[in-house]
Amino acid sequence: MATPFFSEAQVSEVRDRSSIVEVVSDYVSLKKTGKHYKGLCPFHSEKTPSFTVNEEKQIFHCFGCGTGGNVFTFLMKVGNFSFPQALEELAKRYGVKLSRPEPSPFQKKEMARKEILFQINQTAMEYFHDVLTRRKEGEEGRKYLSWRGMKQEVLEEHRLGFAVERWDGLTQYLREKKVSLEMAQELGLILPKKKEGWYDAFRGRIIFPILDLHHRVVGFGGRLIKEGQPKYLNSPESVIYHKGEILYGLPAARQSVSERDSVILVEGYFDLLTLHQSGVKYSVATLGTALTAQHLRILKRYTRNIITLFDGDSAGVKATLRSLPLFLEEEIAGKTVLLPEGEDPDAFLRKGNLKAFEEKLARAAPLIDFFFEWLMKTHDIRSIDGKIRVAREAIPLVGRIPDGIRRNFYVKTLADQLGVEESLLAEMLRSSHGDRPKGEEDLKKQAGDKGFSKSEEMVVRLMVHWPELIPTVSEEGIVEAFDSPVLKRIAGEIEQAYGQKGKLDLSEILGSLPEDLQRELSRIAFHEKGVDEGPREKMLQDCIQKIHEKRLRSENRELLKKMREAEKGELDKEVEALSLEHRRRTQMEKDLCGHRFRSR
Repeated sequence: MATPFFSEAQVSEVRDRSSIVEVVSDYVSLKKTGKHYKGLCPFHSEKTPSFTVNEEKQIFHCFGCGTGGNVFTFLMKVGNFSFPQALEELAKRYGVKLSRPEPSPFQKKEMARKEILFQINQTAMEYFHDVLTRRKEGEEGRKYLSWRGMKQEVLEEHRLGFAVERWDGLTQYLREKKVSLEMAQELGLILPKKKEGWYDAFRGRIIFPILDLHHRVVGFGGRLIKEGQPKYLNSPESVIYHKGEILYGLPAARQSVSERDSVILVEGYFDLLTLHQSGVKYSVATLGTALTAQHLRILKRYTRNIITLFDGDSAGVKATLRSLPLFLEEEIAGKTVLLPEGEDPDAFLRKGNLKAFEEKLARAAPLIDFFFEWLMKTHDIRSIDGKIRVAREAIPLVGRIPDGIRRNFYVKTLADQLGVEESLLAEMLRSSHGDRPKGEEDLKKQAGDKGFSKSEEMVVRLMVHWPELIPTVSEEGIVEAFDSPVLKRIAGEIEQAYGQKGKLDLSEILGSLPEDLQRELSRIAFHEKGVDEGPREKMLQDCIQKIHEKRLRSENRELLKKMREAEKGELDKEVEALSLEHRRRTQMEKDLCGHRFRSR
């Protein structure tokens, strides 16, 4: 996996020099068992070791939670590193000197421009913070924050500020600092007057600087302290600020989130600040926008235990319900706490309800349970129409639950609550699954479903454990006939890597796959049973024949379907052509079956 900064050759050198056993041993107590090393998984709680490391292949896999990958994957997950950070960490440890390629003139220009934008935001933050904490004109802001119960340490940690009601307070300051006002406009800090000149965008507001994970100021939020609209004003999107990818308070919360292995997700700036001030520092906030999949992907780097905490009104309920599909798509169970009606986290905690709040957190309900409960309250399940409405709304979401056991549990629960046959809901679930596309987006979902074809999985296992068979697999072209897009993608990567280098480097291949497919490949790599039972060439040929037979049967069914449609339309010539093709494929299927029978 090359990066914009490091070449593939440098990545390979670091990977080849690294010892996965040494790196993992910094975090996990490993014990050698046969040719593997085992220990307690650092990514989930367990009493019996299921975390397995293979020094020869330089890979790891946990048979408890399914996490797997190479040395880079491990360091990224356990240390919350980005790939370049993990690469640099390992390079330093194993004495590999990394040299960054010279950026192009265009890249240099863009990097320099972004750096200037960050500096402008930093300058604005320093101005706003200085006004709030030191200047006489910040007295209004200080009084307001005192009334809101904000303490000095929170003001300092989150670098809160105040924008005076003057039209040109920030504008004059930026002029003094020789800042480009055109670039400040691009960041939404100032606006052009109708004729000429500039005026401040934020006026009479408490200012909340928004930081990225590198503690750079990417934008601002502003809250009016007097009457008026809009109550909240936020920086516009820019080349350095994307609301759907930033969570307020995460830089300050990151360590606490990792230590607690849990995070609370709220909506408002003051909700977040009050939580932190109350000692609940494992909390973050969205930025005046709905929760996005990218928000959840960012949080997944630190924990999969995410609790949404929304206001106790209809808007809070709607926000909770909107979040459920995202949680299911990202394969996070997710929980929720709904406060009493009329309360928000800020007001609830400022009334001295910290103990009650902690009790509510301890009883946080799974999001899917909350959804079921809401459906039962919304529709009259004593009536047939009510039951039908509940089933129609519930089943599509239940179908998104990646874990089969959990999915079946909720089907049974829903059937019991509605007083209907479980088989009816199961049929609805199958129908809803049948309508779903099987493209790139479904790779993740199918990776969680172990219902792979035995023959297809055996081909991949043989490729992994006996790489000398890979040329035969390529010559037969059997990978293209795979039904499973997950196994097809994995086998394709193995074929390509072997074809380029003439050898198999599993650690390298794992680095080229998304996390969900890394799990599957590492599982297959540690699943050695069966690959040594009998002549491996014959095992491969048997699997190839079975896959061909299955594909031919599927194609024949499709041909019969087309023939019936053509017969209905009285398309005689098309029927004749399809019938001929069907006979040809049926004979091919018989020949394959006969060949397999004779070879036994």
